[in-house]
Amino acid sequence: MSLSENLQNLRKIKNMSQEELAEKLNVSRQAVSKWEGGNGYPETEKIIAICEIFDCSMDELVKGKITEDVKQEKSKYDTIKSKAAKEIALGVGLILLGVSAMLTLLGFATNEQAEERFALIGVVAILIGVIFAVPMFIINGTRLEDFKKKNAKIANIYTDAEMEEGKSKYTKIMSIGISAILLGVVAMMALIGLKVFGEESIFPVAILMYFVTIGASTIVFSANMREKFDIEKYNKENTEEYKEKERKTGKICGVIMLVTTIVYLVCGFAFRRWDINWIVYPVGGILCGIVGTIFGKDE
Repeated sequence: MSLSENLQNLRKIKNMSQEELAEKLNVSRQAVSKWEGGNGYPETEKIIAICEIFDCSMDELVKGKITEDVKQEKSKYDTIKSKAAKEIALGVGLILLGVSAMLTLLGFATNEQAEERFALIGVVAILIGVIFAVPMFIINGTRLEDFKKKNAKIANIYTDAEMEEGKSKYTKIMSIGISAILLGVVAMMALIGLKVFGEESIFPVAILMYFVTIGASTIVFSANMREKFDIEKYNKENTEEYKEKERKTGKICGVIMLVTTIVYLVCGFAFRRWDINWIVYPVGGILCGIVGTIFGKDE
């Protein structure tokens, strides 16, 4: 397939007109029309610029075979990423909802026996959330990984306007999730300060966790949807160097969260500190963030 055909199809994939491409290349529309008609050939400088615009290599542009079928294949990316964003956020919400339910039950405990019974029921609630959430994580992760194997590198299927609008929209939604968590902190502090439930009541913490459930789910969803528009990052994530860092980070974070869960349960059942032991999870999350930063510091 010739450069002229590849250029036409790349432009169609990105839903870009000849005028728009000409403006980006600082040439006339007639020049682009000649290239696509096979009546002219762009200079090397322009070929490099075209590759940057469509996120493809010179070999793909000049010697490759880029057809409209590629557009259909690439559009699967949007569907897969959107579905993963929704289901992963739902899974996170289910797990946190289980934690919130356990804290609520513990608030009704009037003695040690009731506390142990409600704590056990609460752990079951968390496990039920995990049972539903984990398959969502695995299925969506596998689906995206399979797509990556078939499409190690993709052209940008979004127009500049779509990318700008999408990133702006989901940044705003993310800020709503952060505000929900902060509102939960304010509500907890107000309830404790006003002694609405008593000094040792766990209800204020339970109420905070409901806000955290809503906020965290919203943040996870919006972050994944915003990331969907970053095709450059997608292509970068498919390099062997990045995958090696991701594997190391995943192993370390897996150990951190396993230890965090053990500490959480020990503090709860052995020391009966259900009122404050939840703090280990934010600490575990921060440690995972630090690990990710260390392995990605050269980027």
